[in-house]
Amino acid sequence: MREYNDTIKYWDNIFGQANIYDPRKVIKIQKIEKGISWLVKDSKSIVDFGCGNGAVLFRSLYQGIEYGYGIDISNNAIKIANKIIREFNLENKVDVICGGIEKLSGVNSNSFESAVLFNILDNLKPEDSINLIKQIHRIVKPNGKILLKLNPYITAEERKEYNFIEISQEFYKEESGLYLWNLTEAKLHEIISPYFIIEKHEKIEFKEFNIINRMYYLRNK
Repeated sequence: MREYNDTIKYWDNIFGQANIYDPRKVIKIQKIEKGISWLVKDSKSIVDFGCGNGAVLFRSLYQGIEYGYGIDISNNAIKIANKIIREFNLENKVDVICGGIEKLSGVNSNSFESAVLFNILDNLKPEDSINLIKQIHRIVKPNGKILLKLNPYITAEERKEYNFIEISQEFYKEESGLYLWNLTEAKLHEIISPYFIIEKHEKIEFKEFNIINRMYYLRNK
C-alpha cells in the first residue's frame, strides 16, 4: 500500500472536502445511467472496486441490485459512503470497506453477478491492473457483466503539457501523485481479451472537466 501513499493522499483530500449526497438521484450523465441499467438487468449482486463515495454502487441498488460490495483506497471516501448507508437505511443491502486489491483475494470465486471498474484499471501499477482483471474474472460468475470506464489515451504533447513523469513505457505519475497506465485501444484489448468479451464501447463527455472517458460493456468469459 505504501506505493499508493500519494494516491491515498490525493483522494483523501478530495473526499475530505465532500459532503454526503442523495443516492436516489439520477446521475446527470445519461450514458452512465444507461450503463448501470444494463449492468443490473438480470443481476442481483455487484462488486465495485474503486467505488469512491459509492455513487455508482448506490445507483445500482436503486436500479434493482439486491446486494452491493464496494472497496476503495480512500478512507475519507468510505466514511462518506458509510454515512450515506446509515442516512438512507442501506445497511442490509451494501457493505463498503477501505483497502486495495488485497481485499479481493478474500472474496469467493463466482460470488458476484456483476462488477464496476470506474477509472481504476488505468490508475494502478500495471502489474496490479493485471491482477485486478484476474480477480474480477474469478469473482464474477461466467457470463456476468462488467462496466469498465477509463481515462482517454493521453498523447505525447499532452503528457509534456501536464508534466507527466515517465516510470516505464506508457506508465506515468502525474503531478497530482496519481499513476496513469496510458492504455491504447490495442493494449487494452490485449490485456482483457483472455478474460472478457467487449459487447459495446462508447465515449462519455465530462463537459465540466473538458475530458472524454472511454466506457466498455464487458461479459465475463
